[in-house]
Amino acid sequence: MNAWLAVVALVAGSPEFLKGQLHLHTGNSGDSATPPADVVRWYAARGYDFIVVTDHNIVTTVASPPTMLVIPGVELTQNVDRCAPRPPPGMHCLLHVNALFVTPPRDGKLTWAAPAAVPARVQIYRRALATTRALGGIAQLNHPNFHHAADAALVTTLAGEGLALMEIANRSWDSNDVPVDRGRPSTEAIWDQALTAGATVFGTATDDAHHYFDAAAVGARGEAVFPGDLGFVMVRAAKQPVAIRDALARGDFYASTGVLLARVATVASADGSAGKLEISVDARSPGPHAFTFIGGGGRVLARKQGRTASFRLGDARGGYVRVVVEDSRGRRAWVQPVRVPR
Repeated sequence: MNAWLAVVALVAGSPEFLKGQLHLHTGNSGDSATPPADVVRWYAARGYDFIVVTDHNIVTTVASPPTMLVIPGVELTQNVDRCAPRPPPGMHCLLHVNALFVTPPRDGKLTWAAPAAVPARVQIYRRALATTRALGGIAQLNHPNFHHAADAALVTTLAGEGLALMEIANRSWDSNDVPVDRGRPSTEAIWDQALTAGATVFGTATDDAHHYFDAAAVGARGEAVFPGDLGFVMVRAAKQPVAIRDALARGDFYASTGVLLARVATVASADGSAGKLEISVDARSPGPHAFTFIGGGGRVLARKQGRTASFRLGDARGGYVRVVVEDSRGRRAWVQPVRVPR
């Protein structure tokens, strides 16, 4: 089995892709005015199969409606005065991890130990990983370029200590996925650097939403809006919390900002070689699509156009191949990396 991702052809009776949200806030976060039940209603109306509620340092529990699973989580929000390395001028130490699929504490609240006087960033993140484990959850590093929170070396270290997921497309306007300042890699480039270094970490797309039914009114007041249904994951699993969690942990999903895929499959070669990776676009995503196959170091291995594309895994360089599928509107889907023996 592939050490990073076991992808198989969709066949009759196999699980379908489920649409899910791994980062959202409700009124319990303090920076959203929408009650949890209304957030649930908002996502259910937009066809989500599951959401994980991730309020700041509090585990919010909400009943699931008939059509959607509501799963408890928490954003472990560590905003500290100082950290090492220090952030660039004008930025702060804002280091956030989502603990997903957690067992809620009785009162929903978390107890944090006091950090060291000037804690190292890795130590701050390790506290979050330890809390995630204590809650029985799966860890996602949020917006690594937000205030330059985490670089590839840090992601690589944390991936070896239990970090499973990282946001490569946080759709909030201030996430800084593609930095405006020179010399800082994009979140996708950070992912490639970590993968090239040997890390096993899967990329997610999320909303980080704070505004829902009130989004238009907030914008009309001239305030910054953090809307939803802009970034999500499509997970191949039965519609059960344990099955979805396990699929995320093994990378059996893709991230998306709007492009939907019908098929993600590795096909074995008759001659015993590595075979090929096959991708096809769902009929709900109209128009031609661009397929970019990416390998070690973020190098582009191939580009193709159409609704289907494939790549010979034996032609991959750098130990892995992943795929970005983009439509004419700039929406994307990111297929998780498939490891190729060197």
